[in-house]
Amino acid sequence: MTARRVCMLVRNDCRTDYRVLKTAVSVASAGYAVTVVAMNLYGPEEHEQRDGFEIIRVPVERAATKLGRGINLFPRALARMVRAARQVNAAIYHAHDSSAILPAWLAARQVPGAKLLYDAHEVGFIGFRESLKLFGLPLGSVNWLWSIFNDWIVRHRVAAVITVNEVLADVQATHYRIPRPAVVMNCPPSPALPPDAQTILPQRIGVPPGTPIVICQGMLSKERHGVGLENLVRSSAFLSRGVIVILGKGPQFEELQCLAETPDFAGKVFVLPAVPPTELLTYTCGAAIGVIPTEIWHPGLRFSSPNKLFEYLAVGLPVVTSDLPVIRRICEEYQCGIVCDPTSPASVAQAINRLLNDPVLYATMRAGALRAAQIYNWEHQEAVLLNVYRQLGEVAP
Repeated sequence: MTARRVCMLVRNDCRTDYRVLKTAVSVASAGYAVTVVAMNLYGPEEHEQRDGFEIIRVPVERAATKLGRGINLFPRALARMVRAARQVNAAIYHAHDSSAILPAWLAARQVPGAKLLYDAHEVGFIGFRESLKLFGLPLGSVNWLWSIFNDWIVRHRVAAVITVNEVLADVQATHYRIPRPAVVMNCPPSPALPPDAQTILPQRIGVPPGTPIVICQGMLSKERHGVGLENLVRSSAFLSRGVIVILGKGPQFEELQCLAETPDFAGKVFVLPAVPPTELLTYTCGAAIGVIPTEIWHPGLRFSSPNKLFEYLAVGLPVVTSDLPVIRRICEEYQCGIVCDPTSPASVAQAINRLLNDPVLYATMRAGALRAAQIYNWEHQEAVLLNVYRQLGEVAP
């Protein structure tokens, strides 16, 4: 084991995983040698040097059948992750989300004295009935058994747990019967925007200066939002003024783009592809309102704190959101947002119109968003993260 060496594991390609990338930069900047072990979906092994740390992407081969793809993703890719992580010979193995707990533990147990840190991005566990409802038989049973084994690792083999919001911290502590995890929220750094940043988005979509833009950014999928994104498009028919921009990537991108191009919504809604994380806030700051239209169709969604909330706050956007407990708590504390029903386009439009048509309310909520941004930024969250590392016995310089 090499002191001050850290190995992070994540079961995606770690090209745009904002939390993993920010965490790796912060830990590397504190003086640790950081290696991230990820997967290269249907590609060869890759090595990348990025922002002071290394990324190793283990290969995942294509397969002709669903079963073959499953075998390539698990257990073959998992075994490759374990081998790559073991070779790092780290003092701390940092598992990003529940899907990385097993390979991180298998690697850490082969390194004498290594400690395992679990970073719970989401709930991370599931009940038997819920698993069957979501996945059916036999996949639901397998998924539930996987969750049970992960539970054992977290309870008995993990040295520390961190998570992404206060609600999840309480849930994790109760479920695993562990000390309450430290909360490291997934906030962006305080932005340093170019002087013309507010013109970038209006120019991109070709609307006149001063046109109110309502933005929703991030992953575009029904798994994340239910019917919320399509209802956001439909809400444009009820807006008193302004346009809607949906910015991101995901399986729902083309569906939303086609819907936005229909005669009812053309010119009122623009669906744009994702931009690099380093450029995102230069687009966000050109909007007037940020929307989080998450339909709570799955119980786990109630614990979410989407990245887009903190991105909106960072540039002072009032928020229109569904009734997610974490977001509602922040919006009420700082008076920076309004709750709507994402299953109703009229309800979404009503909340947007209320902000656009009431200058006093809008100014109050914009000021509240900027106050919240003084707390919900990466500089504050980074201090908590590095303190966890210190408590694991790795004293930063």
